[in-house]
Amino acid sequence: MGPERLSVAGPRAWVVWLRTILAAVAANLVLRIAALAIFDIPAAFEPLAVTMPTIFLTVVGVGAGLGVALAVDSMSEQPVPLFRRIVLVALLVSLLPDLYMLTESGAAAFPGATVPGVMTLMLQHVAAAAIVYWSVTRPVAAA
Repeated sequence: MGPERLSVAGPRAWVVWLRTILAAVAANLVLRIAALAIFDIPAAFEPLAVTMPTIFLTVVGVGAGLGVALAVDSMSEQPVPLFRRIVLVALLVSLLPDLYMLTESGAAAFPGATVPGVMTLMLQHVAAAAIVYWSVTRPVAAA
């Protein structure tokens, strides 16, 4: 038996891709709605002010993650451990712009940035990364 593969290729891969994108978008919309209901996040904070940035950026980020998973799966002899490391590094890098919003110059570029708003964005990144990782590293069911 060969090494464990990622579930991003093959005849049923489109199901994994669609399920992963929809799950990440749903999770991030729930996080956005909950944060807006619980915290006093200013309407001027554009990343959470309207729904479309959440949907668009989640689809782009998750699509990129799935593309990386596909490349890793096709080029690596041990794709699962390599993808795990890539997801962790990509997640940490994705949090840097959010942290920047809490600096003086970042706050000028992103009016309304508050700790709860920025933490919500960071939690959305974690949720999307976790969903991508879980989705593509699950064993593939036999067709």
